[in-house]
Order: sequence, then C-alpha cells, then structure tokens
Amino acid sequence: MMKITRIIPIQITILLSLTGFICGAYAQDALNQLNAENSDQNKPTLSGHQDTVQGVATQKTEVTTNAIDEDKIKATMNTEEYKNFAGAKAYLDQNSQYTLGANDVIEIVVMRHPEVSGEYIINQEGKIQYEFVGDVTLAGLNKDQAVKTLIQKLSVYIIKPEVNLKISGYNSKIVYVVGEVANPGRISMHGDVITVRDALLSAGLPLIGSAATDSASLFTPSATGKVIRKKVNVEALLYKGDLRENYIMRPGDCLYVPATFLAKAMRVISPVTQPVVAVAGTGGAAKYAF
Repeated sequence: MMKITRIIPIQITILLSLTGFICGAYAQDALNQLNAENSDQNKPTLSGHQDTVQGVATQKTEVTTNAIDEDKIKATMNTEEYKNFAGAKAYLDQNSQYTLGANDVIEIVVMRHPEVSGEYIINQEGKIQYEFVGDVTLAGLNKDQAVKTLIQKLSVYIIKPEVNLKISGYNSKIVYVVGEVANPGRISMHGDVITVRDALLSAGLPLIGSAATDSASLFTPSATGKVIRKKVNVEALLYKGDLRENYIMRPGDCLYVPATFLAKAMRVISPVTQPVVAVAGTGGAAKYAF
C-alpha cells in the first residue's frame, strides 16, 4: 500500500503536466487551422492541365457528386484557372474507360456456344487461355476492343459469333488511401484514372476530429526512384468546393491523410494514464504493479 501511495502522486503529476501540454498544443493547432483557412482565399493557381479535375462538395456532414454547372464554375475562376480545369476535365473524360490488365477477371458469353463461354483470368502476360483458339492477348484493350478481338478469333471456327464480355473482377489497377480515413487500404479502380474525391469516398471519408484534412499528401511513384509529392487540402476539396484540390490519381498512387497533433498526443499519453485510471477505479485498495 505504501508503494502505491508514493507512486500515484507521481503518476498524477505526470498526467497534469501532459494535460497542460496538450491544451497548449490544441490551442496552437486551432490557430494553425485558422491561419490555413485565411490563406486559402489567396491560394495560387496550380499548373498542369492534368492535375485538377471537376469536384463538388456540400456541408461537412454530406458530400454530393452531382454535376456542377460549368458556367458557375467559370464565374469563380480566372482565365488561367478555367483553362487548367477544362483541360483536366477533358483528360479525365478521355481516360475514364477501363483497359484490361493482368489479374482482371472477365466473363465471356458466346450465344449458343457454351463450350467457348466461361470465366477467365488475364495472366501476367496479358493473355487468356481460350478454348480451341489458344492464347488471346487482351491486356491494354477496353471492353469493345476485346469483344472485337474475340469475334475475330472465333470467326475461324464459328459463323458470325455473338460475343458478350463482362468484367467481373477489377484487379489490375490499384490506388491506396491510408491514414485517418474510415476504411484505409487498397482501392480498386474502375477506370484508368480516379480522382482524389472519388478515392476518399471509396475509403469512407476522413475521420472527423482526428484527421488533419488540410495537410494530406498525394505520393506518385517514379521510375527514377524519386517520389513525387503533392500537398492536398482535403478540407477545401470536400467541404469548401475547391476544385483545384481534386487531383487525378493513377495506378500505384498513394493518398495519405495524417492525424492531427492532438490525436497523436492522445495516443502517446493513453498508455500512461491507463494505470492511474485503473487504480482510481478500485479505490486504491487493489494490488497494482507499476
């Protein structure tokens, strides 16, 4: 009992010191957020017509994906900003189709010919092993192109084949969303590109209260080994409608949403405060090994 009596004041002292430290840090974090909001009003235009695309947001509790009237968008941008936006939108429209790749699963149905119908996995060489026909290369083709290729191959054996193709497994193109989101991990792409907004929606949106939404980062791997990093203000994108933050993500990209300083501090001190809470809950009568 004497050992507990001596140690508990030390634990309480540590707890009080850490509490004061966290309060100061929380005030500083709030001040930094206020400064960031003020600086958003004078944010410079991003360069590169492939870097930003159309995005839309409503209040913090609801994010909508409805299309925005382009005249209203144009009215909120200067000439250079709208030029970048329009170019990025056109790029996204051209690359929204999905091209087949390794590990994708497709279902082929040939009318009145079940012997050449079935489910196939595209191997690492970009081919499927097709009955009677042999290996057929489908990687790099979209659905329409793949159907034409299959019809051409089957025409040697079947008169006017009617072919339907369905993608049942999107596995070849992946992006990653990690950090303070509801469902961090791999996001399967249903197109050759995906926007930051759509990736966040797929990941369940940032966690309110613990996510530093104004300090997210988009990492793009490079063949040279030098990773390209872009800062993304998720707060401005999702909840303020800043279209310049809706970057295009390509296969292999990683979006990181960090935790706030307060959330990190609480995770550090939580193991320290748990023993004090445990002893206080037993009224100090239980034997507790520190």
